[in-house]
Amino acid sequence: MKRILNRISAETEKLRGMPFRKAAEYIWDYYKLWLAGGVCFLALFVYLAAHILSAPKEQRLFIAFANTMAEVGTGSALWQDYVDRAGFDPEEQTIEFNDALYFDYSINQGRGNQYYAMFVTFVEAGTLDAVTLPPESLTALGRSGRLLDLNREECASIREKYADRFLYTVPYDEAYGTKPVPVGIDISDSILMTRHQIYAGGCGLGIGAYSQRIDAVEQFLDYIFEEGKGDA
Repeated sequence: MKRILNRISAETEKLRGMPFRKAAEYIWDYYKLWLAGGVCFLALFVYLAAHILSAPKEQRLFIAFANTMAEVGTGSALWQDYVDRAGFDPEEQTIEFNDALYFDYSINQGRGNQYYAMFVTFVEAGTLDAVTLPPESLTALGRSGRLLDLNREECASIREKYADRFLYTVPYDEAYGTKPVPVGIDISDSILMTRHQIYAGGCGLGIGAYSQRIDAVEQFLDYIFEEGKGDA
């Protein structure tokens, strides 16, 4: 530390005896790399500070529209319409629609499929709130235990509205039960199919096993059915 202070003192004395222009040239010649590094560090600090201050404060909803070629991801017409009608502010709450997952759990339980591994990561982290798939693919996925059992207490309001649409499956792991349990909701007559045609056949929606935003999923369900009434 003492050596550094002595070096600074010596350089200060050297610069003090130079004309301004010569001192500027000396600093640039000998310290331009340090100056460039300092500018880069400052720019990075400003970027990170701005990113942190402007980051959304809350994740409100994350839905994966798996196995579709339709453009229904974040920023799509579906996403924009939902954000507008639900009254969300993307600067305050994160609404994420993912349309880039492709896997079939009925084939080898998804082993070796990087998209399925990503899906599992979303579920286990509690990031994923809901996933859509054709009904038969959704019920196959439901056997994995990664979709919420809709008999759970936190799904009471959804049951009251949509129990007649429930899709059932028997879990592979007996720890999850040996009787059929509801793991999805048939939404084949919602705007996801009538307006956006995300699949060639039917459509089902399941809730992530560890989602803490069941109310947000219910709000989305209400939207895709209520909005569809205008298409009739």
